[in-house]
Amino acid sequence: GLSAMAVPQMLGLLCGHADKVEALAALPHGRCASGAHDNSIRVWDLANGIEQGTLCGHTGHVIVLLALPGDLMASGSADRSVRIWDVAAMRQVSLLDKHRGKILALAALHRSTGSSGAGLLASCSTDLSIRIWNVDTGSEVAVIRIGDARHEQCVSSLTVPAVGRLAGGVLDASLRVWDTSSGEEVGHMLGHKRAITCVITLPGGLIMSGSRDRMIKMWDLRTLREMATLEGHTSGLSALGLLASGRLVSAAQDGTIKLWDIGARRETATLRADVAHVSALLAHPCGLVLSAGPSELGIKMWDLESRNEVAALAGHTRGVASLAALPNGWLASGSVDGVVKVWDPVCRREVGHLPGHEGSAVSAIASLPGGQLLTASVDGVVKIWDVEACREVASFCRVMTAIALLPDGGIASGANDSVVRLWAADMSIEVAKLPGHADLVTSLVVLPRSHRLASGSRDATIKIWDLEVHKNYSTLRGHRAWVTALAVLPTGHVASSSMDTTMRVWDTEACIELMTLWGHGLGVTALAVLPQGWMATGSRDKIVKVWTHSHSTQHHRPERRSDVASLTIQELRQRSPCGFRVVTPATAHLSLPPIAQ
Repeated sequence: GLSAMAVPQMLGLLCGHADKVEALAALPHGRCASGAHDNSIRVWDLANGIEQGTLCGHTGHVIVLLALPGDLMASGSADRSVRIWDVAAMRQVSLLDKHRGKILALAALHRSTGSSGAGLLASCSTDLSIRIWNVDTGSEVAVIRIGDARHEQCVSSLTVPAVGRLAGGVLDASLRVWDTSSGEEVGHMLGHKRAITCVITLPGGLIMSGSRDRMIKMWDLRTLREMATLEGHTSGLSALGLLASGRLVSAAQDGTIKLWDIGARRETATLRADVAHVSALLAHPCGLVLSAGPSELGIKMWDLESRNEVAALAGHTRGVASLAALPNGWLASGSVDGVVKVWDPVCRREVGHLPGHEGSAVSAIASLPGGQLLTASVDGVVKIWDVEACREVASFCRVMTAIALLPDGGIASGANDSVVRLWAADMSIEVAKLPGHADLVTSLVVLPRSHRLASGSRDATIKIWDLEVHKNYSTLRGHRAWVTALAVLPTGHVASSSMDTTMRVWDTEACIELMTLWGHGLGVTALAVLPQGWMATGSRDKIVKVWTHSHSTQHHRPERRSDVASLTIQELRQRSPCGFRVVTPATAHLSLPPIAQ
């Protein structure tokens, strides 16, 4: 459901290190390892968020980790050593200490067909060398000399694009390829303007590189040519990863994580990690993405594979201006063409056609009790409909640009005078005026389990109102054009859509933006959450899109931590049998949604 689909907040926080985390590695059986500036390596079970063990031995901070065959793991440190660990036995296997500088990157070389053992390992260091090791014997096999320090030829990242080849990003902004048998350089690619900080291999002989120049570039190993450039980050790249879906995930020093459609060569989503910069990133095979920043001691877990469009409902002749979810799971959409349509999003078909607004744009829709629907158009006409019978029940005139039903049975409305008004249930008495916006009020939504109302406006802001004292509680800023619609997600967070073509997710308690999403080609004009947890969006591109999690499992998610903390572990497991616990800095065990299987 949408509770997992649009989860912008972390799914979990793994705490235990005494200093900042710099390295992450995926391990078999749903585990991961983390290395930190406390010189330790910790192994975690991602299914329950519990630490399985700590590996100690390094005398300097851990910079890089790499999983190896046979449940082995390699680590590189500022103490100039590479260590091999048996993760199952939680012990050190060997020490590789011939480097004369700190270890910056590791890469496992392709094993020959039919060979056994852990194979060969490459390590690069600030001593301007790449060393190749036999993991099974702990012996050094070869040394590749890079250059001299005067020309900034230190290799900062490694990847293995093909058998017998090793590629590295260099601080002089070049991408180089070596023959691992001879140690000779066989490729030298230029294109970045500043140091390359991260490289990964894609299927088909492609390499992706991230740089301090804020660019991500795609290279063809066979032709040694640049194929594409991905732009979007506002600061230097710190890490790259490849998701199981084939999408690229990138992290930058501005604290953002971005998703990319490599085939379309475009950005699809941005996540703000709430840190100064993301120093470590891991795309785990289990479907989670883990991130760590230099200013925090924990490791955050995200579900970035959770957005998936499942339907496009076409039928309006002009842009969609408003959406509302109906109690029976249907969806109502209002258009600039003056028509209201009712959809069954599961069957992906139109089930109702309400043409009564006669060419005037339907600017607001609200679901009423008893299967009725309230619609308002820009000409000031408000209509009430019997949805199942597809007939008009009542009509009256009152200029409204936004409508919301209040918990006490009253109605909130927005108008083109920028004022939010509160009304009695029959709209005969105006209870209160809430001025504050600088332009027309476009959308209203009641926040769950609180006496608060959110309003969106053409002034590009979202305001949170206290309905008890009739005052502005906070203002959310982030959209670059007017806010068109608001909806409450099953998480309790608020989603907003805008003419800037984005959808954003907000924590209204903390008053911060959590995520930015893209999907439509033109401005997103309408937004609604369906009862089954799906999200629907409408746009000026005349399309209604329905979005859901790529897995159909519905997840229970507590809306406030205080509610979770009051539950016992047994109660939590009854609510979410596949859930996991997370150790917070306060060492409280909280239940979070299950990891998608």
